[in-house]
Amino acid sequence: MSPYIRSNQSCLWSLEHDAMLMAEDTIEESDNIYLPASFLGSWQWTSNQIADSLAITVAYSPPTFFLTFTCNSDWPEIQSQLLPGQTFTDIPVVVCHVFKQKLAKLMSNLCTMFPNAGWLVYSITSIEFQKHGVTHRNDLCNYL
Repeated sequence: MSPYIRSNQSCLWSLEHDAMLMAEDTIEESDNIYLPASFLGSWQWTSNQIADSLAITVAYSPPTFFLTFTCNSDWPEIQSQLLPGQTFTDIPVVVCHVFKQKLAKLMSNLCTMFPNAGWLVYSITSIEFQKHGVTHRNDLCNYL
């Protein structure tokens, strides 16, 4: 976390809309640190991303497809990189790399699978790590 964020809590609070809900003027070392919307992954940032996604779907109609693509730890590309006694959790960089390659292939194939669907209007993507260590992605796609 940035030293600026830690040392300028009252200033950051006053810049955000929910500043009135936080009635404290000073911050103690034991208090929670408020993260602004500019901090990727913060509650404010996530809230803004969700609001933007909902605004897109309202403006351009509901999605045509909802896809979920999940990484499989038994893919041969992952299994071939394991040393004896290792599991996929020991090589997260390889798992993410394989997931990204297969995801790119899926997205390129998706554009050619449905030639009569029309042009891609928008695509909203969410990539998350599941609790047991593999990634998955959710997509909302809308075609004209």
